[in-house]
Amino acid sequence: MPAIGELLRNLWGAWRLLLLDRHGILAYDGSRQAALRSFWVVLLSLPISALTVALLLASGNEGLANGLASLAADCTIAWLLPLLVIYALVRWYGRGERYWLLLTALNWSQVPQGSLGLLRVGLLIGAGLLIGPDSAQDTASASVLIGVAIVQLAWLVYIAIVFYEWFVAWIALEAGFALPTAAVLFDLVINYGLSYGIDQLWPPLPLAS
Repeated sequence: MPAIGELLRNLWGAWRLLLLDRHGILAYDGSRQAALRSFWVVLLSLPISALTVALLLASGNEGLANGLASLAADCTIAWLLPLLVIYALVRWYGRGERYWLLLTALNWSQVPQGSLGLLRVGLLIGAGLLIGPDSAQDTASASVLIGVAIVQLAWLVYIAIVFYEWFVAWIALEAGFALPTAAVLFDLVINYGLSYGIDQLWPPLPLAS
């Protein structure tokens, strides 16, 4: 487990990278040992994920009706499988020596990404309350207009999450624009594919009334 000093330094690096400060990458030493220790970040990410799931459950989100087993499988595979694919991609591109630095930075970036994801979920739930069935017919009402604005803000937060991941990959790999772009695209495609596949393996269960 990382020492407190290393943990704080890694979180500081993730925060600086979120602010688009390329010097944030200097918080990581890029060794294999540091990359393996970075998986301890799951202990910091779990409360954020639990709160996100709680918000979705409270809002009656049917995507969670297939149970915690599918959710756990989705989160675990969606985290690890892209890292393996990106490893092969980075080695093929000739930047294999930068992979451990990339892995460390991506893992620690899960805390800011998870926080932004929680914000996005909260915005979408709030927008759903404003754009309800009753107010949907009155498209000119103030609540509907505010709800639509909040939805647009939620999409901006999502774009910020994707761009943040790309920025981390771009700084860590130092390989131009093509490689980090391909890595992020692979990550997005794998995540969406896994979500669909797991939903097929675990058909939705009826929600308790």
